[in-house]
Amino acid sequence: MGTSSIFGGPTDKNPLLPEGFEEEMDEYKPEDEEYRLPEDGLWQDAKTSISKYINNGFSDKRNIVGKHVKALGGASTSAKNAVSGRKSTIRLGSLLNDFVTDGVINTLNKLKVNYVGKSVESLLSELVNILSEESVTKEDIVAKNATIEAMSKMYEYIEDNEMDITTLENMGEDIFNELMSLYISSYIFERMFSDLESRLEKYADNDERAYEIEIEFKDYIQSKVEIELSNVQFNNLDYNDLDIQNQIQNIYQKCYEVMEVLK
Repeated sequence: MGTSSIFGGPTDKNPLLPEGFEEEMDEYKPEDEEYRLPEDGLWQDAKTSISKYINNGFSDKRNIVGKHVKALGGASTSAKNAVSGRKSTIRLGSLLNDFVTDGVINTLNKLKVNYVGKSVESLLSELVNILSEESVTKEDIVAKNATIEAMSKMYEYIEDNEMDITTLENMGEDIFNELMSLYISSYIFERMFSDLESRLEKYADNDERAYEIEIEFKDYIQSKVEIELSNVQFNNLDYNDLDIQNQIQNIYQKCYEVMEVLK
C-alpha cells in the first residue's frame, strides 16, 4: 500500500490522548468491524467503477472516490466511523506539539522510549506503534499504514537535517501542518484501497500496473485534501482538550465531503 518498510512491531506506550478520551471515543466503535461495510448496491457500484478504470474504461478517479464515500454511508458517517484514524490523528498532533513545546528528548522520556544508541529508524518505528492502534480490525491496519506514511515524511525531514532527530523541535508550522494533512489523506486513501484492492488483484495486468493505479488515486486524494485543509492550523489546536475529537471529526467530514462530490 505504498508504505515504508523501515517501521515494525508493536509496543505498549502512552497513547498521547487526553485523560478520559479513550472511553469517550470507544462509545462510537462497535465491536464488529463489519459495521462499516457499504450497502450492497452502492458497494457493487464502487467496485464496478474501479474495475472499468483499471480496464481503461470510462470511469474517472473523482467518481470512483465519490462512490466509495457514498457506499460507506456518506461524508458524515465516514468521518464518524474513522475511529482509529481520528485517534491516531490526535496522537500525531499531540506528539508534534510536544516535540516543539517540550523538546524531543523530554517527549521521548515522557513516553518511556529508550533512545540511547538507537537509530532514527528504530525510534520512528517505536513512535509508529505509540500513535497507532493495535492492529485488530481492518480500520486499525488502515490507520497504522497512514501513520507509517506520515512517519516516512518525518524521516525525510530528519534526513534533510543531517539525521538529527532533535531538529523536530524547530519544525515550522508548514511541516507540522503538512504531516497532519498527509496523515489524513493517507488514511482516506488506505481506507478506500483496503475495500477495493481485490479489484486491482483481479483486473490489473501486473504488479507494476496495480502500483501505478494506487499512485494515481493516492495523488488525487492527497491533492484534494491538501486544498481542503490549507487553512487549518493544526499547530494551533489544543490536543489536550476533550473537544479535540469533535474538531478532528469535523475536519474528516469536510475532507470526505470534498471526496463525495461526483460531478
